[in-house]
Amino acid sequence: MGIKERIRDKARDELIWSLTNLAGVKAQMSERGRPEEKVENSWYQRSLGVIDITDGPIKWISILKRDRSKDSPPKWWVVMGIPFEGNGSSVEKIGIKTDRKKNFPLIGKVVDVTWKGDDGVSGLINTLSQDVAIKELSKKIGNLEIKSQSEIFQGWTLTSDKKFAPTSQDWEVIQSIAKYILSAPRAL
Repeated sequence: MGIKERIRDKARDELIWSLTNLAGVKAQMSERGRPEEKVENSWYQRSLGVIDITDGPIKWISILKRDRSKDSPPKWWVVMGIPFEGNGSSVEKIGIKTDRKKNFPLIGKVVDVTWKGDDGVSGLINTLSQDVAIKELSKKIGNLEIKSQSEIFQGWTLTSDKKFAPTSQDWEVIQSIAKYILSAPRAL
């Protein structure tokens, strides 16, 4: 094993191990350079690559990382792709995220999770805010965000602002969020 391999960020390797061994998901690493690596990727982030998912509404996962700087530690994002079957121009614009309420601001324990943002006519904010399993997942893995995508990728992304190791129960909840997105009403 060379020095380059030893210092390489292994977050994608760890996530695929968790998906296959803890959650029972059929997943495999994709070749680098896929267009999905650019989805949700900003100038201050870099992609660690894409994981392809065989079954379910989530078809791929991309890991993004902001490297350590003088004033901040490294940070990871997990971006899950939910493709839209059909004409991409009919994907309704959605941009919602969790609002985690703490018992003491900044450092307290998360006591409630609601969703806020623009969900168009989908009703996703109300649906997701009432689901207890989704609240518990957000308390466990961090903030979640759902955005519609119509550029590089046609569909929606579900993004966590932390890397995590999903169990089979966590993956079921993540799949249920994707199913809510796909079954939500859309404007014509």
